Amino acid sequence: MKDEQQDGLTREDYQRQKQAENQRFVQRDRKRVQVEKEYARKHADEQDEVQPEVRSTAERKGRNLARRLNWIIFGLVIAIIIVYLILFFVK
Repeated sequence: MKDEQQDGLTREDYQRQKQAENQRFVQRDRKRVQVEKEYARKHADEQDEVQPEVRSTAERKGRNLARRLNWIIFGLVIAIIIVYLILFFVK
């Protein structure tokens, strides 16, 4: 209430001012969304060209890692079997 009296604004003036601010905000927001959409459209082609390389590299790395892990698991299973055989035959 003091702020309104100090500024010399009536309640009606304050509400008009707030409405104008809200309208400016909505306009800026619409403009921002429009610009973002245009940017996305322009750069969509560039992203499509880069994506296949990234996918193939990521897929290759994933396959290599899976292969390594499979061999490690196989080796551990063989090692466990050998330990059990040694413990079974050695009394």
